[in-house]
Amino acid sequence: ELLWRAGPAPPEKNAFCTPGGGALGPNGIFYNLYSRSDRLIGGEGIISAHRVSDGSLLWEKKMPMRGGQYPAVGQLGPDGKLVVALPLGDNTILPLMPEKAEEAFVANVLGPLRNVVYTLDAATGDVLW
Repeated sequence: ELLWRAGPAPPEKNAFCTPGGGALGPNGIFYNLYSRSDRLIGGEGIISAHRVSDGSLLWEKKMPMRGGQYPAVGQLGPDGKLVVALPLGDNTILPLMPEKAEEAFVANVLGPLRNVVYTLDAATGDVLW
């Protein structure tokens, strides 16, 4: 039996999405990280927090880089606050061509792949670091 359903509207035509994912925190909140873009690399990430008991959206935040991995939820130290760690950045590309051709394609077409980790307050979505 479906209890609730939440999420973004279907993507626009010719839009890309990333293989993001989600994590359930010990607080009964599900954190979902994903991206949409009209480009192969770059773009914004979106993190949302939904209460599992009823599906209500607690907060949603746009991040400066795409979200293509699963977030991690945990407590910082024995008495620390609950946080959501977000791995953000460009996904690697499968080797689709000979190595030398791929190196030239990445260097001349894609440019450098960027990656970073953000940590958010799990209750509010505020950036901690």
